[in-house]
Amino acid sequence: MNAPASSRGSLPPSRPMAGRHLGRYEILTQLASGGMASVYAARAQGVAGFERLVAIKMLHPHLAYEQEFISMFLDEARLAARIRHMNVVPTLDISDSPGDGYFLVMEYIEGNHLGALLGRAAKRGERLPQPFVCRVLIDALQGLGAAHRLTDEGGKPLKLVHRDVSPHNILVGTDGIARLTDFGVAKADVRMASTRAGQFKGKLSYMAPEQASSSSTDQRSDLFSVGIILWESLTGRRLFKGESNGATLNKLLNDPVPKPSDLWPELERFDAVVMTALSRDPDQRFQSADEFADALEGAVGSGHVAKTREVADVIRDLDAEKLQDERERVRDAIKMLGSTDIGTSIVPMPREGTPIEAQTFAAHGGTGSHVHGTVSGVLNDGTPVIVRRASESDALKWFVMALAIIVFMYAGFLVLKLLRPPPAPGPAVERGTPAAVEPPANPTVPDSASAEGLKQGEATKTKPDAQRATASENERPSLEAGPAPEHTSRTAPVRPGRRAPSVARQPRPSRAPKREKPAKLEVAEPPASAPEAEPVDIDIQNPYRN
Repeated sequence: MNAPASSRGSLPPSRPMAGRHLGRYEILTQLASGGMASVYAARAQGVAGFERLVAIKMLHPHLAYEQEFISMFLDEARLAARIRHMNVVPTLDISDSPGDGYFLVMEYIEGNHLGALLGRAAKRGERLPQPFVCRVLIDALQGLGAAHRLTDEGGKPLKLVHRDVSPHNILVGTDGIARLTDFGVAKADVRMASTRAGQFKGKLSYMAPEQASSSSTDQRSDLFSVGIILWESLTGRRLFKGESNGATLNKLLNDPVPKPSDLWPELERFDAVVMTALSRDPDQRFQSADEFADALEGAVGSGHVAKTREVADVIRDLDAEKLQDERERVRDAIKMLGSTDIGTSIVPMPREGTPIEAQTFAAHGGTGSHVHGTVSGVLNDGTPVIVRRASESDALKWFVMALAIIVFMYAGFLVLKLLRPPPAPGPAVERGTPAAVEPPANPTVPDSASAEGLKQGEATKTKPDAQRATASENERPSLEAGPAPEHTSRTAPVRPGRRAPSVARQPRPSRAPKREKPAKLEVAEPPASAPEAEPVDIDIQNPYRN
């Protein structure tokens, strides 16, 4: 955010974002908009009715997919997240959303930037109180010093230069603390984006001369920018503001810098500090932010620096209307979108973690691979690190998967068994053909009676077989001579009113008596063939004649 708007009415038209979810963040209302991005008030939602107000910074739609601006945005997030200081706006998260691009999540600061406060005082025909100005600038210098001292993981200095220190990037909260923000154009050794030749980064009226002329900057260039802010905050005037960029650049490079006491004699105690900070020779300036802050506090005395409570009172006095409007918009958005009552919310159970017996602590400081989670250890400061063993978790996972596969296979087998059709019936037994049944042995019959019964049974059993054999031999000559004449019969139609003649059913052949199985069967001589039965002459035309 380069130049945030100070009120709701001055916000430029943009895409509607209220109620839109960006991951676990829900947009409430727009707070400010600048040339590169817009800032929205949002709430982070969690379990058990957890809610927290945050500020979300998003690139404008026409810049959301530009490689250069994406690199600058990511650089700002990575650099600001490394700085942990009470006078720097904390960066909490960065993510992307389909259709909206990347967004930066920062802590929500209720208040306004120093530029808006200077404008409010100017409209009243007033200047900001000197203790207030000293407190705000000392806080900003302490945050800037923390950024200048930033190092990488190995302790190597990153040589960070903000390059956009201006009143619009110093947020003053209602808690009485001033915070430095917007590291979007900061220069460091780990940036992905680089400045092209002839390209300005920052605001021209707050640049150091070497930055505006040759774009060569170091950390002392940021201190020149803080000197400009100090001069303007004390005097209530603009220092290097011209009618055009050319006029502004000419003033910055060539015009002599007046002392604060030349405009307001009561500011004489600030002359030495201000003129040292505004020296066009970097070697003649303060060499660090801490040196600048100590010089400012020494010039006015510790008793003339406002306390945080006094700073908060000035904010509420100058910006009461804007703060009330912002609170109402946030409250209305939450009321419209709904809020969770903490008293009636369901208490969720935490997810299961590592069992007590699996939590082990190594006696030495060495640690194993945290990616695979094989060994627990301790940090350099002695803090224990508990890592769940991946082998136990993997074994349980594979056991559950194997058990599930076995259950599904068994269930499928049961379903197939139930859906299988019943077996087809066996071949039917011809009616009239007696089934051979093995008679049970009768041990009570005498041997002589048994032999005599067996002979009678053999004769009775072989008689019908001999008859069938004789009949087959008599039929062979007739088949060789030619086919026998076919006897076709026609069934006469039944007249109406009369019953059809009934067909006599043939008696069912009697089953052969059960006999005991003979020890040895003797084949009897085939009897003489019986004469063939003559066909019966039946008049099929008139069945009643028969």
